[in-house]
Amino acid sequence: MKSAIAIRFVHFEDLGSFETVLKENGFRVEYIDVTGRGISSLDPLDADLLVSLGGPIGAYEDDLYPALKPVLRLLEQRLAANRPTLGICLGAQLIARALGARVYPGGRKEIG
Repeated sequence: MKSAIAIRFVHFEDLGSFETVLKENGFRVEYIDVTGRGISSLDPLDADLLVSLGGPIGAYEDDLYPALKPVLRLLEQRLAANRPTLGICLGAQLIARALGARVYPGGRKEIG
């Protein structure tokens, strides 16, 4: 069975309808909470798919959310190895940042 790891920043964010699609396509889904089990203990190349989920956090707020740095390191390693990786909302911003893009707040509140 293929494996998908979803990195969750807040307890109420999940894969939503993607989880059903993944399971229908033979994936075993595991959630890893950044505030729980250490992200740094994950092998960045291990899962068949890595998904970085969303949350009410700015991808540039390292000073407020120290858990961002280990996630960024994990994404950098994963992307450098060209392994399947998906980012949703905050996760997409973190992928952009891991690839060297500047990520910054817009001029107004953003949701989604």
